[in-house]
Amino acid sequence: MQFLITFVAIFFLFTSLVQYGIRMHANRMAEAAAREAAVSTARFDGTTESGRATADDYLSTTGAIAITGSTVNVTRSTTEARVSVTVKIVPLAPWLADPITSVATAPVERFVP
Repeated sequence: MQFLITFVAIFFLFTSLVQYGIRMHANRMAEAAAREAAVSTARFDGTTESGRATADDYLSTTGAIAITGSTVNVTRSTTEARVSVTVKIVPLAPWLADPITSVATAPVERFVP
């Protein structure tokens, strides 16, 4: 009986630790994808479509292990590019599997005479 209680406690702690590591990795990937997409959107010839494509490409190549789905929202005004990336992570421990959102902004490159 003591072995069973100890095993369940260790399994619970190990599962939580692995899920926390997955969550940290997914958070870093969401931040980096948002930053790269904001820079791509803020270029002089950048568009919202190019920013969305940059974020999707970044997440598909680097976050394949921890990320099961993503949503990218890109807006561009005359002075600022804003990108919001929301990722869903692998649900190993359901109580730690909430979606992660990261937002990045960048000033838009423009010609000022």
